[in-house]
Amino acid sequence: MKKLIALLVALMMLGTVAAAVADTINVAFNPEYPPFEYVNDNGEYEGYDVDLINKVAEKAGIEIVFEAMDFDAVISAVATNENTIGVSGISITDERNLSVDFSEGYNNAGLIVVVKKGSGYATVDDLKGKVIGVQMGTTSDFAAEEITGEANTAKYKTFLNAIMELQGNKVDAVIVDKPVGMAILASLADDELEIVDMGLQADWYGIEVNKANPDLLEKINAALKELEAEGYYEELAVKYFSSEEEAAE
Repeated sequence: MKKLIALLVALMMLGTVAAAVADTINVAFNPEYPPFEYVNDNGEYEGYDVDLINKVAEKAGIEIVFEAMDFDAVISAVATNENTIGVSGISITDERNLSVDFSEGYNNAGLIVVVKKGSGYATVDDLKGKVIGVQMGTTSDFAAEEITGEANTAKYKTFLNAIMELQGNKVDAVIVDKPVGMAILASLADDELEIVDMGLQADWYGIEVNKANPDLLEKINAALKELEAEGYYEELAVKYFSSEEEAAE
């Protein structure tokens, strides 16, 4: 009986600890993903996600500290630290849900394909057997492997690296999240590149939260709902996706 009582007390204490929200939350992110997160000319973090998480923190009453890292390290940082969240244009997937919890989706950034003009690539079938560039660890990576196989999927640290390899004819196409691809092409101003919508999957971004911190997840979701109701998503879309027309898309 004493052992049973001790076990119950231990479980209650564990639940209390798990539910506690720390005074300061670390934000794991990869600031090489414009327009969602990047370093501006003044050396400061900027982008859609940076603005969003600052507003979320304000609404939720928590302090945050940004911690830059490679994209494929973000999920492990969240999974191993209950006071770390991941905010880096992270797509909600069943596989990732095994390791972390996700907030409600806040941006539907479907996948598009960047190719050279005149390539003739118009459908997914056209890309089978071709070399496709992606940012490693992203849903673009998974999509490319399904289309052309792992051997023909060229993985890079950033989408910009992949698109630059397309410019140099090292890959045949690049699969990328739509707003990111649009931002990169706008900055490169390369008339030889074009975007093709091949009807690839929708791609909802969410905020990663450690599974041992349900209270933090609840606070984040409540803040996101308030921001959506206030029209803040539309403000960010217009600010970072160039125009109201693109934001609506």
